[in-house]
Amino acid sequence: MTQLDVIWKSLMAKYRKLTSRLIQELTDLRDSRKSIDDFSFNFLANFGEHCQLMHANLQKNQISKELVKVAYRQYFVFLVSCWETFFRDIFVYIYSRDSKSLELLLEKMNITETTPILQNITLSELLSKSFNFQNINDFESAYHSLWEEDFLEYICKTETDCCGLNGKVTKGFSITSLFPEWRKIIDESFKIRHKVIHDANYRPEVGVDLIQQSEALFLMLPQVVTYFIAKRFELRSIALSNGEYTVPYLFTVHDILANDWEVVDKIDI
Repeated sequence: MTQLDVIWKSLMAKYRKLTSRLIQELTDLRDSRKSIDDFSFNFLANFGEHCQLMHANLQKNQISKELVKVAYRQYFVFLVSCWETFFRDIFVYIYSRDSKSLELLLEKMNITETTPILQNITLSELLSKSFNFQNINDFESAYHSLWEEDFLEYICKTETDCCGLNGKVTKGFSITSLFPEWRKIIDESFKIRHKVIHDANYRPEVGVDLIQQSEALFLMLPQVVTYFIAKRFELRSIALSNGEYTVPYLFTVHDILANDWEVVDKIDI
């Protein structure tokens, strides 16, 4: 059985029926994210709040080493939660606007009849609850219909055109060039998050290098996804502008912690 066969088989068993409880969950998610068009800004705002808090506490050196370890463990919970929220939101966004990808996804899930939509719940919202975005296999199943190949492999290995990075314009950037072991970092972060959530006795020996790499990767990868999605669907995007040029911009942790920039407007890619 090929990897593609595994993905298709996994898809066929995922469709959830619409219940009153699920309607409430989806309504709450919609209310909390506000405008789905701002999924990229929502992601950066969520990431920025926790990132700034984490670094502020560590820089003050006012907490013990044991509490620092607690903060590190909880930081993995946040990083994965922010990832999950972003990819669920962008799932709803894409499949509510790209009918061809939606039809292909339904076909792969072997869905010929869908539950009647109630209380303005959209089909893409309902389908978003069929996937666990904290599980790589589920994640790949959810997004495979977009490129008909391994979504993360495509996003991480494909080079960007001209974009802004570290306050400068760069070409040919890719996740793989910056994080050669990106999949290992994701897998380890997911593993730590899962154990922290479900086992209060868990005390992982986490090196600073993994924390720094996870923080940087979990910030950068959703932005690169936004970059390619924006190009494909002609969406507006965050950009770097100095009066001479305007290019899509990718925020680093340094940018998130800085306070000498401001959002002026969005542009169309």
